[in-house]
Amino acid sequence: MENLQQLVDKFPSTLKEYKTTVACGSIALLSGYLLYKYQSRGRVSEKWNKRYDFIVVGAGSAGCVLANRLSENGKFSVLVLEAGGEDDDPKIHMPMGVLDASTDKKFVWEDKTVPQPASEAFIDSAVQSQHGKVLGGSSSVNWMAYVRGHREDYNNWESLGCTGWGWGNVENYFKKMEDYFLPGEELGHGGPLTVSANRYLRTTDYLIKAVKELGFRENKSYNSGDNQGVMKCHVTVKNGKRWSAAQAYLRPAMKRSNLHVVTDAHVTKILFDGKRAVGVRFVREGGFTYEVLAEKEVIISSGAINSPHLLLLSGIGPKEELQKHGIPLVADLPVGLNYQDHVSAFTDIFLDEIPFNESQHVTISKFQTISSFIKYLLFGKGPLTTGPVQAVSFFDVDGTGDFCVSEEMPKVQIHSLMGPMQDDPNDDINQQFNKMQNVKPNTIKAYGEHNTKRVGFLATACVLHPQSRGSVSLASADPLQRPIINPNFLSETRDRVVLKAGLRHIRDLVKTRAISSLGGYTLDSKYPTRERIAPDADPESEEYLEELMEHFGQCIWHPAGSCKMGAEGDTSAVVDPQLRVQGGIQGLRVVDNSIMPHLTSGNTNAPAIMIGEKGSDLILQSYRGI
Repeated sequence: MENLQQLVDKFPSTLKEYKTTVACGSIALLSGYLLYKYQSRGRVSEKWNKRYDFIVVGAGSAGCVLANRLSENGKFSVLVLEAGGEDDDPKIHMPMGVLDASTDKKFVWEDKTVPQPASEAFIDSAVQSQHGKVLGGSSSVNWMAYVRGHREDYNNWESLGCTGWGWGNVENYFKKMEDYFLPGEELGHGGPLTVSANRYLRTTDYLIKAVKELGFRENKSYNSGDNQGVMKCHVTVKNGKRWSAAQAYLRPAMKRSNLHVVTDAHVTKILFDGKRAVGVRFVREGGFTYEVLAEKEVIISSGAINSPHLLLLSGIGPKEELQKHGIPLVADLPVGLNYQDHVSAFTDIFLDEIPFNESQHVTISKFQTISSFIKYLLFGKGPLTTGPVQAVSFFDVDGTGDFCVSEEMPKVQIHSLMGPMQDDPNDDINQQFNKMQNVKPNTIKAYGEHNTKRVGFLATACVLHPQSRGSVSLASADPLQRPIINPNFLSETRDRVVLKAGLRHIRDLVKTRAISSLGGYTLDSKYPTRERIAPDADPESEEYLEELMEHFGQCIWHPAGSCKMGAEGDTSAVVDPQLRVQGGIQGLRVVDNSIMPHLTSGNTNAPAIMIGEKGSDLILQSYRGI
């Protein structure tokens, strides 16, 4: 095997004259691999029954868990309806394929926010708010970072009336779902979701040193309840391939006769008999409409944008909102309110004097080679197995607006992503990504013309616990028209203070010995692109940080909170701690990140899967003994 690996390494130099042969061989290998994978997994259903015990709307991160757990004992029939298609495209499973998969309209909902005052770099100041539309949902198109959050996130939920959602309880569900590469009783082992070390780049080591210079500890086991500090990011990757909720939970369960999964099924309405949910209506390709009934429960697991949208279309939401669109009221509940996302801003850090071979960094040209493809396919190794998020750091912000170390929940997260990674700013993937991001052409030009073939990383600062609250509301009563998304970014002063502290932290990283010794600089400090943002501001000034924040404010695709969980009878909540929809509704639950009272401290895919695990348990406990 070692000799074969060496042969693959030599492909670029020894087989140049046989490119056609190698390309054909690669295609044959890929075809064989895909045929094996297709034959060894469960398949989606083209036929379905009229009735099921449970109907799950959405095969996203939590929905895949529900499908597996509810069908596990064989007692209950389960139907899963997913608006997107199958997760059978190779770029979904290839970690570096995320640049392509996350911008492909086949796999994501192409939602944009209404104009945001702090998003001047984007066309019409509207920010892309994409989320998965495929088996696995966002776990099939996200950047694979695995972050549980801080223990106080969940203790705070419990203090707000969400009984049973404190750290002492949810930690057990994290452990249940994990198969962690690190040892330790505080982490899970043997669960369905593989959590592994990333393929780290040399630049990441220097970044870790820089953050430590600023007084923060390296926290190698950051998913143990306290995530303050800096750490190399852990990822949901198994044997070099993305390990989504579909791969971990749904695919193994799809061979069961009591589970049916239907793709390209867009649910347009929940059906009620009085106040009891009894089924759903959905539409498939060609506009054909179908109805299917639930004997026990309908479970909405469509995410923080689609779940409130479906509830509103079905008559559950603010009375005035429903009246405006002529939708009969079933229950007057604050659906779509309390919407949150992690608002962020970013900058590039370049390194001009690296003491190691530039080939140890990653650019698009390096993973577009035949040898990289063969390494990935045969060995699960090489550049294509690299997860973009290399390191994450979490810290607090004090009363004066400065970043600091504390024992509290962190207020800021810094993502350090590999990059700049383009060889050509006009590369197809770069163009597709920028188009999907809705970035203005002059901004693309200003930042693209200077980062070609440079080594460094992209640093983003995000506000972990925004005080600003937005909404998801109806554009019309047409179920196929996308909802109105208004995150209200930076509408609260405290959010601006926290984000500015994060940007100041990135600026200070460049001044550390670790980064300055590599010739480190931010793009705006060396090139006049800052004139397109703040013509009269010094890049070292607080004024410039304000302008940077106003220009590049965007979401980081962590929507939550729009079907808030709270104590039974809490008028600001949509669901109770059992995830049952309130307002006298029966037979209906919401199980996804929309139930979060407030966002967790970090990336939100791990909490989404945990919510699926705990939600499954809550449902099954209701039918114990049946």
